[in-house]
Amino acid sequence: MKEKFLIGELSKLFNISADTLRHYDKLDILKPQYNDKNNYRYYNVRSFFKLSRILFLKSLNISLSEIKMYLKNKNTNSLLNLLKKKDAEIAIKIQHLMNLRNKINSKITLLETSHKELDVVKIKNIPRRLGIFLDIKNLNCEYELKQAFKQSEEYLKLSSWLIEGQIYTSLSKEKMLNKLFTEYRYFIEVLSTDINHNHQVLILPQKQYACIAFRGPYTDMVKHYEFLTTWIKENNYTIDGPSIEKNIVDYDFSDSEYEYISEIQIPVK
Repeated sequence: MKEKFLIGELSKLFNISADTLRHYDKLDILKPQYNDKNNYRYYNVRSFFKLSRILFLKSLNISLSEIKMYLKNKNTNSLLNLLKKKDAEIAIKIQHLMNLRNKINSKITLLETSHKELDVVKIKNIPRRLGIFLDIKNLNCEYELKQAFKQSEEYLKLSSWLIEGQIYTSLSKEKMLNKLFTEYRYFIEVLSTDINHNHQVLILPQKQYACIAFRGPYTDMVKHYEFLTTWIKENNYTIDGPSIEKNIVDYDFSDSEYEYISEIQIPVK
């Protein structure tokens, strides 16, 4: 038996536990030989090399069920297909991680730079947005809010709500012209372009927006609307559609309302 490995010897050589080898035995991936007299498990030199291949495939995050299937029908084509499949899965994961990093870096940049542009009016060219407006008669009625969100369930799943945790508030052009800055409504931006558009989904076309960001509680929103609409008139612009109120830092990101950062965006021409 000198040419064979005991389970303890093999586990030590590969730095894995004996329980792992027993698990491979149970799954019929790597079967040892048994000595009926002492009930010991023995592995030959061929098993030594087979285990190295199993651990190589496992290091590629290939599942044991896939490894078992491959071992039952070993050939270069099945190995190639197995590796290509795993490569495609890894590519998807890399893209997902890159998207996550882009979101993180975007939020970091926004938080680090937003305070530098407070209380300054800027004209921004904002790309088109798809979405729906929730016209709710009584914004203080939680039942009405609940019903409105339930009716918009399919859009919530495709919106910035799940990604950024926010739904925008908005004022219609008419409300702003009549200086009714507290009669707002909700805007759900739909991020997916695969949605079947119907009468509910509106397009806010790409255009110029007069924007102002400020730090402070939501109760300061009215005075900033007053300031921005006055600036628009004095600089020979006219309001050209509904506003979008973007919460950069809100109550879900800070317990102090004096750290809230909001941006009002009003389309102009």
